[in-house]
Amino acid sequence: MLWLRQKESAMKPLNLLLLWVLLFLLNPPAWAAPGESHRATVLGNPATAFAPTLFTASDLRARFADPALRPDILDILKQWGWTGDPADLFAAAATHEIVDWNIPVGEVMPFMSSRSHGHPVCLRNVTWAGWDPIHAYAFTFASAGRLWRCITPKPCSNFFVEDLGPVPVAGLTLDCSVADQVSMGHLLQVCLSIHNTGNIPATNISVNLPIPEGIPAMDATEGGNINTNQVNWVIANLAPDGTQELCAALRPRRPGTVEFNSSAVCEGVPPLSSSCSTEIIGLPALLLEKSDNPDPVAVGSNTLYTVKVTNQGSAPDRNVAITIIVDSQLAPVTSDPAEAIIQGQTVTFPVVASLAAKQAVTCTLVARGVQAGDAHTRFVVNSQMLSSPLTAEESTTVY
Repeated sequence: MLWLRQKESAMKPLNLLLLWVLLFLLNPPAWAAPGESHRATVLGNPATAFAPTLFTASDLRARFADPALRPDILDILKQWGWTGDPADLFAAAATHEIVDWNIPVGEVMPFMSSRSHGHPVCLRNVTWAGWDPIHAYAFTFASAGRLWRCITPKPCSNFFVEDLGPVPVAGLTLDCSVADQVSMGHLLQVCLSIHNTGNIPATNISVNLPIPEGIPAMDATEGGNINTNQVNWVIANLAPDGTQELCAALRPRRPGTVEFNSSAVCEGVPPLSSSCSTEIIGLPALLLEKSDNPDPVAVGSNTLYTVKVTNQGSAPDRNVAITIIVDSQLAPVTSDPAEAIIQGQTVTFPVVASLAAKQAVTCTLVARGVQAGDAHTRFVVNSQMLSSPLTAEESTTVY
């Protein structure tokens, strides 16, 4: 610690009294209550110096390496209640850079090693109250997840250790998310989530989202820069435990599975990557075609109605139902498929459970002319994807 040294010249009675008071404060007797604070004004008292004077950094390394001194060092740390590992302190004293250090006047040190009757004593909250800063040696090291600085005044080797806070840890995670499925023609949103898992701010994080061919980016949040085949973001500062979400809106133009492989780089952190995928669902598009043959048709003769429904889209349509409503000038006779239900003038064909993309279904109906006139036969198609029925009309002349 900071200990008192008597001057070689004779001291006046008042100075002797002041010295006794300072020694009492720094080294209270056993009957005194544990002091909460101490003051020191002069260094080098042989009675309180923890170890010999330091002249070089090598001297400091020698103090911590001295097997005779180590038990006293451990005793001081135990008295202080230090939470670090002494092995880290000794290793750092032997290998880490040692620098010159000054303890300014008025600084309060958390504790300092001293001696009382030769025994190691840990004094707490010691204020340097001398006229000039104390010249010391210092080195830093990590232990138990925290940074520490060991400072040792040169005149007396009374060391102390101060807490500099948690060991700086840089860390980031990158996650990619997208809907499992999206229909073609709808906007697709891909979001990247950057989370700072470290205990220091992450700065200048560069995030990149390549865009697969055929899915142009339409918009990006947080100032994302959209290029032909990628979206880039730069996060200037992300606080510890902070999260930043970055999203891009894309417009898929063809069906299929699409994978997004994102990446992020930041100084002090290994490169990050994350992937997610979605299924672009195509859209069905039904085409209704119809015909009659022959036209015109004589009363008592038959004409053949043909209806063809083609799925021109890129995805199946389901529950495709075809209905023919025959005008009164004609009478339904037979159908193909034969399972069609004929009720009066309405013919309902069996429902097609699934009509694949680019596939077609064809139904026919034989109708007989029963009354001369201009007959208007209606064709109606419903399906799961149709918001309203497809309808068409075929005009047949009956004579």
